[in-house]
Amino acid sequence: MSARPTVDSLRSAIERAACDVSTVSNRGTYVRVYVAAPRSPEAFRELLDVLLTADAWGSSDGTGTLRMWAALVVRGEA
Repeated sequence: MSARPTVDSLRSAIERAACDVSTVSNRGTYVRVYVAAPRSPEAFRELLDVLLTADAWGSSDGTGTLRMWAALVVRGEA
């Protein structure tokens, strides 16, 4: 994924890498895609490669489960 991904392509790539279903959250100026962090180092590395194509990425464990997220800025909308 060398070009800037779309939300749909980012979500698909995240789900393939993590082998899990993701959640999409529209925050107005950006869209975030969340997924549970994979346990295997290989899958985690693959997911990290995908996350690095987004405008921003990070993690949260506020639910008791480590979740990774990637965000894309929504162009042309305020």
